[in-house]
Amino acid sequence: MPLYAFSGDDDLRKHEALDAEVARWEASEPGEAPVRETHFGEELHAASVAESYETPDLFAPRKLLIVRNYDKVNAAGRALLDKAFQSENPQVAVFLSADKLDGRQGWVAALKKAGRLFEFKLPYDNKIPVWLTERAQQRYDRRLTLADAKILQEIVGNETSELDHELEKLDTFLPKGKPISAEAIQDVVSPLKVHTLFGFQKAAGLKSPANFLPALRSLLDQGGGESGIGATMMLFSHFFKLARIRSMLDEGANETQIVEACKLNPFLHIQKERYLDQARTRSLTRWKQLLTRIAKLEAELKQGRYAQRFEIEMALAGVALA
Repeated sequence: MPLYAFSGDDDLRKHEALDAEVARWEASEPGEAPVRETHFGEELHAASVAESYETPDLFAPRKLLIVRNYDKVNAAGRALLDKAFQSENPQVAVFLSADKLDGRQGWVAALKKAGRLFEFKLPYDNKIPVWLTERAQQRYDRRLTLADAKILQEIVGNETSELDHELEKLDTFLPKGKPISAEAIQDVVSPLKVHTLFGFQKAAGLKSPANFLPALRSLLDQGGGESGIGATMMLFSHFFKLARIRSMLDEGANETQIVEACKLNPFLHIQKERYLDQARTRSLTRWKQLLTRIAKLEAELKQGRYAQRFEIEMALAGVALA
């Protein structure tokens, strides 16, 4: 009985790999297409799936069982299915997907040894822009520069499935063959997300209390996280970039040199968002002090020090507007 497992937090690549392996198995033998059943761990009835695995289908010689979110099946259900899947049934293939599988379990170790366990982890934060440029080229035949990929990452985040969804939108709305630019990203990607992110960054960079709190509250409401950790990480990333720009300004670098070194978009970052003006609002020493304070604030938020929403807002404002 072929059993394949796909695990990891990169849902996009995990599900694409599962679908590709399913297609390969379906095409591996001539004749009628196999019967396909798809089950989801949260609502799965283990006894029914086990019975289906053990019972030949009346309408097709082969059967395909897909169980998504296998790690969400309750313990009793997993034990029942593990036992059922151990019996040989060459006419049935089982494909499991999960965020995480316990490598200490014998069947998981056996799958890994047999080359039928596929693991997919999200790329590290600094690898996302490269992944985006490659994805845009390979899947959508679109050119996307690293600088513009970073803009898309800043707006959408690091989830590959969400990033690919935005690439698909851009591919749908842009003329065929046209590169994906910062202007297109700003026009097509959720305008509310764009407004909130850059509004939050700009208000903090320019020390604008009147604009900062509304932007922060909107960011938290949209998914920056009630804990404030996401917003804090965004603030650190933005201030780190401004500190680098300030350092280059102090060294006498011109606008062109800064744009190239920091991979900025001249229209979006320089003209519209005024990154150079933002960088000039504090000295390099002050930027470094604020980065230290933001790192400390992030640690405090992770420890649960701020229990109320208004405490999180005031703590962030205290650092962002200093």
